[in-house]
Amino acid sequence: MKRSLRRGCVLREVNYVWRRSRRKTLSITVSEGRVDVKIPFGMPDGTVREFVEKHRSWIERKLQQYDDVRFASVRAGKTLLDAGVERMVQYGSPKSWEADGVFYLKSQRSVRTYFEKTRGWLLLETLHELSLRAGVTVLDVCLRDFKSRWGSCDAKGIICLNWRLSMLPPRLSEYVMLHELCHRKRLDHSAVFWHAVAEVCPDYAARRKELKAYSFLTLMYRGR
Repeated sequence: MKRSLRRGCVLREVNYVWRRSRRKTLSITVSEGRVDVKIPFGMPDGTVREFVEKHRSWIERKLQQYDDVRFASVRAGKTLLDAGVERMVQYGSPKSWEADGVFYLKSQRSVRTYFEKTRGWLLLETLHELSLRAGVTVLDVCLRDFKSRWGSCDAKGIICLNWRLSMLPPRLSEYVMLHELCHRKRLDHSAVFWHAVAEVCPDYAARRKELKAYSFLTLMYRGR
C-alpha cells in the first residue's frame, strides 16, 4: 500500500509540496502556480533541498509564466481584480457603475476614480481596525497613486495607501496595512521592525512573496 508524506514549504509566492513514495528518482513539476517535488522514501531532506535549489531558476521561470497567463485578461483590460477576484469590465458606459459582477466604466482612466469612490472607504476603515490589532495610532491616512509601492508611513505618522490595494486578495492588502502600521513603531526595516510585523502577522513572509505576483498592477490605470 502506497504511503506519502506531504510537507509544505514556501517558495517564492506559492507553496511547494513534498510527496514521498516508492520511486527511485527525484522529480519536480510546476502546475497552476504550485510546485510538487516527488521524493523516494529514505532520501535525506538535505538532498531534496539541494535538488530544489539547483532548479530554482527553472522553477521561478515556470511560476512567472503561470502569473503571466493567470493575469492575461487583467493585463489586456478585459477584467478587473476586485479583492483578488477577476470580474468582467466593459468600457464606454455613459456613467461608471456595476451590476451582477460586471463593471461598466467610462474608460480605463476612470478605474481609479471608481475604485476610490466605491472601495476606498473600506481600505481606510480596515486600516483603523488593524491599528487596534497592531497597538498603534493613525494620525492621518490618504489614498495615493503610487507607481512602485503599496503604501508608506512617514515620521509624522501619516500613512498613505495605494488605492489598488482594494484589487488585492484581502490577506495581501491586510499584510500591506499591517506592514505600514508597524512603521509607527520603527521607520526602518531592521530586525526589530520585522519582529513587530511577525507579532501581528505571523505568516508575513509568505504574504510578502505572494504580493510580488501583483506588482504589475501598480503600472496600470494611471491618470484619470
